[in-house]
Amino acid sequence: MAGASLYLYANYRFDQIAKVHAKHLIEQSTGKPFTLLLVGSDSRVFVENSTQVRAFGNQSDAGGQRSDVTMVARFVPATKMVTVLSIPRDLWVDIPHNSGNIVGYNRINAAYNVGPDLLVQTIEKVLRIPINHYMAVGFPGFSGMVNALGGITMDFPNEVRDAYTGLNVTTLGCQVVNGTTALQLVRSRHLEYVNANGDWNFDGLSDFSRILRQDTFFRAVLAKVNASITNPLAINGFISAAVGNLTIDDTLSQGDILRIATEFRGLPSSHLITETLPTVDHTTGGGGAVLLAAQPYAENMIKAFNQIGQPTPATTPTLKPKPQTVPTIPPVAPSLIDVEVLNASTVNGIALTTATALTAAGYHVVSVGNATTLISAGNPSQIWYGPTGLAAAQTLGTSLTGSLTYVPAPNLTGNTVELLIAGSQLTVAGGTSGTTTTTAPTAGATTTTTTIPSNVYTNKQAEPWNPVPCTLGHPTQPPKK
Repeated sequence: MAGASLYLYANYRFDQIAKVHAKHLIEQSTGKPFTLLLVGSDSRVFVENSTQVRAFGNQSDAGGQRSDVTMVARFVPATKMVTVLSIPRDLWVDIPHNSGNIVGYNRINAAYNVGPDLLVQTIEKVLRIPINHYMAVGFPGFSGMVNALGGITMDFPNEVRDAYTGLNVTTLGCQVVNGTTALQLVRSRHLEYVNANGDWNFDGLSDFSRILRQDTFFRAVLAKVNASITNPLAINGFISAAVGNLTIDDTLSQGDILRIATEFRGLPSSHLITETLPTVDHTTGGGGAVLLAAQPYAENMIKAFNQIGQPTPATTPTLKPKPQTVPTIPPVAPSLIDVEVLNASTVNGIALTTATALTAAGYHVVSVGNATTLISAGNPSQIWYGPTGLAAAQTLGTSLTGSLTYVPAPNLTGNTVELLIAGSQLTVAGGTSGTTTTTAPTAGATTTTTTIPSNVYTNKQAEPWNPVPCTLGHPTQPPKK
């Protein structure tokens, strides 16, 4: 009887979710990694009273709808990892022809004005990221879900405000944040904060700063959902607030949603990886201030993103030959060396950042992916080379600082080499840009940092005035700066 009631309840909730058709979605393979386009719509069609007008504006102010939040999330059921790639709203792209009247070069968020399918098509054609499913959440959904959980807890190290969204937090420290304040924070692109001298400063990076705060918001909600999982009233309220403001594609079935919820239930914060597409400033012919994808960094990030959870390319040897010590011979120019960069650790992202640094150092990176087998903790990274590739391997080795070993691989040809990155410290140096990539162990794990030209936005800047998730009674706020 209980099972039948649960089934009826699930049907009831699923029927409340709006569905749309997006013909350019790519069919998902069951059990395999899949990609979800997550959109936060800035449509104001829900605005009905003066309070909502003050908080959100009205439909005439907004002029239709755009994707206020555009994120592509890659789910890997096998490892229970989720990687979220944020796409800045001002990215200047060539929007493909569709049924609507928005076509040609425009900001990527304008594609959503026609509907989700054009945004899907744009991301697939321009950024070459295949999209399996689509989900959109309206403004009221954000607020309602937070309130249903009894608020989220965030630590505010500084007073913050935003005249455009109504954000005004004057109490410092770890505190409960309600749905209205959480939404104001998520939407804030004109945030000001009080510094140590008591002066108000703008944070200065608009949408980039907002993306960082959205990351904080999702982590705070994730922590509260995990803590509330045994509270049926809170979870029911959360679901109720979500389904009424949620739109999904019509290929995402009830079974798919239940399977995703089961597979990723209790997702720890450490299994949520967030990235922002690297971009550079650009001025259009009409004088508009927009962003362009920064190459080769954006392309490398996208390649690595699409490979998350996929098997290693076939060129990787399946058997691990015994490493051997080899003599030094005359080097080969980096530009003549084809490097396949493979992540042989459990840490997400290190292959991408290493590939980016090697490209800046003059090497030709031909692929980025994951190794079929991991290198045990504490063991050196490996450079695999073919019968005539020893000189190329040693040239690569001279550009790397850290523990390395050379491994012969008969299936590799010419100057093609494979770099299998372990979890131990590894640094790439060289190139005119001064780019370096470092993987270093921290608290039992490995973290990766990248420094690239200063005109490229990677959204890794420190913003100590932003709030962070916290637990009441355990404040984490740093001092004002």
